[in-house]
Amino acid sequence: MAIYFDDFEVGQTFVGGGRTFTEAEIITFAHSYDPQAMHIDRVYAEDGSFKGLIASGFHTLSIAWWLFLKLGLVEGSMKIGIGVDEVRWKRPVRPGDTVALTVEIIEKSLTSANDSGRVHFSHTLKNQANEVVLTYNSLHLIWLKGYGKSES
Repeated sequence: MAIYFDDFEVGQTFVGGGRTFTEAEIITFAHSYDPQAMHIDRVYAEDGSFKGLIASGFHTLSIAWWLFLKLGLVEGSMKIGIGVDEVRWKRPVRPGDTVALTVEIIEKSLTSANDSGRVHFSHTLKNQANEVVLTYNSLHLIWLKGYGKSES
């Protein structure tokens, strides 16, 4: 169910389902995209500053993005993503942690083309203890009702 620019309101909040990180997934992601010892070497990680294996921040960000898309808010209504800002890794994510996403609309404005508008989302990812592990903002062009692929 797509939500169009017209339907988004500043202050609206949406909560996404959870996702659990496995040790195998953390290691596999890190080997491919962020091969630092704290993400791939259990022995090194135990003696490191985090006292155990942790997920790559980019892995955590990827899961947060996946959870955002699974909400279905912009499926069929997003014209294009413009950018991601203010990414902050607040706490490490460890094997067995389950994270959930909260998204808030923090700003919206029409574009000069009058077929879409800019919607600014604030994303907060929390672990099972309700501790914030990641925050970031994203900016997207969202179709107005009557425009876009799914409306034509």
